[in-house]
Amino acid sequence: MEIALIIVLILFFILAGVLGPQRAISFIPALLVLAVLIVFFGYMIVVFFPFILIYIIWNMLTGKSNTNRTKTYYYRSTSNAEDFEEFFKRANQQNSGYYYGGNYGNNGSNYNNYNNYFEDKTKYYSVLGIQQGATQEEIKKAFRAKAKEHHPDKYANATQAERDYHEKKFKEINEAYEKLTK
Repeated sequence: MEIALIIVLILFFILAGVLGPQRAISFIPALLVLAVLIVFFGYMIVVFFPFILIYIIWNMLTGKSNTNRTKTYYYRSTSNAEDFEEFFKRANQQNSGYYYGGNYGNNGSNYNNYNNYFEDKTKYYSVLGIQQGATQEEIKKAFRAKAKEHHPDKYANATQAERDYHEKKFKEINEAYEKLTK
């Protein structure tokens, strides 16, 4: 306990020298809390030190280490980023039709948790009504035509069911365009 009080007194005099005696007095409650913590945790360390020491020595002698470590791998680029992106584009073309890492969502549609390059994009081409592997210009042209056809503002005076249908189609068209132009 004496050591805790000595540490707190030293901190008080340092604060008084740096901030002045008036401001150092305002720190007395915080310093008393610090002293109580030092006393309590100091006591805990002294009481449990033999057990802590035995545990450390035991782990050193048995050679046990934390086996749950995860390794981190970094991609080190030896060329430009375009080569890296091209690798994933080619991998996507080779694996088209196969769906990686996804599960089926509540609405029954394919949902990819990782939103990665291995996503099956064939449905997006069919939503826009274009051939697979279309150019960005063809995708943009098809998107504009489909968006104009199903735009919700065009069906403002239609029945609720018809408005809901076209709104759903419009969302699908937007999603397809976003996925194909990434």
